[in-house]
Amino acid sequence: MSQPDTANSNCSDAEWQARLDLAALYRLAVHYGWTDVTSTHISARIPDDPNHYLLNTYDYMFDEITASNLVRMRFDGNHDAGSHVVNEAGHIIHSGILTARPEINFVMHSHTRAGIAVSAMPDGLRPLSQHSGFVLGTISSHPYQDSTAVADEGAALAADLASNYTMLLENHGLLAVGRSAAEVFMYHYYLEMACKIQVDILSCTITPIEITDEAMAPLLDWGNPANGPQGEHQWPALMRMLDRKYPDYRM
Repeated sequence: MSQPDTANSNCSDAEWQARLDLAALYRLAVHYGWTDVTSTHISARIPDDPNHYLLNTYDYMFDEITASNLVRMRFDGNHDAGSHVVNEAGHIIHSGILTARPEINFVMHSHTRAGIAVSAMPDGLRPLSQHSGFVLGTISSHPYQDSTAVADEGAALAADLASNYTMLLENHGLLAVGRSAAEVFMYHYYLEMACKIQVDILSCTITPIEITDEAMAPLLDWGNPANGPQGEHQWPALMRMLDRKYPDYRM
């Protein structure tokens, strides 16, 4: 398998750690069933290089992605992908959000069945589970648009996300952001689980029991980004799992 002209010998320690964390996120997406052939994308800001971020190319399956074959993208769209195919929609989405949110270092976008289903529901995500409580205090929505067919879609996405950490892309899927790889994983995990649970419940009843505002309050506090970064306790365990099951992500 050929790789873009990027290797750990050309990276600072900070960039290599970002590459390891991002490659881990791609393998976690495989493990949890969040993939859509080669579509969708996850990005990482390069900590010591303000002009670049890391992204996958459109011609790799997520289980092929390693730390060294991630592409260094400029925010202006230039890249080091060589003959590999850059996902233009991915660049628009990720560059727009990373530019608008300097405190954010990772962005994850998925096309899961449950995520798309809930994104197309008029009421969006509802307070039907503990999982929903983790994200309902920090969620936005964005109307469907083809990212490559409209002007300033990246800026529009960022404006609708505002200061939140999760978003329903209507008729399209899910988006989560984080200050760390652990945090973006946890917000996406709870958002996707909440969507799955909602789809399950609504397939059985049109009058579900909703969590009361009083009971929801501590759940919203639990998922409040001000109480983060989230996921720091779970991340080492997730990395141990990856090292057992998919150790080549570190290549």
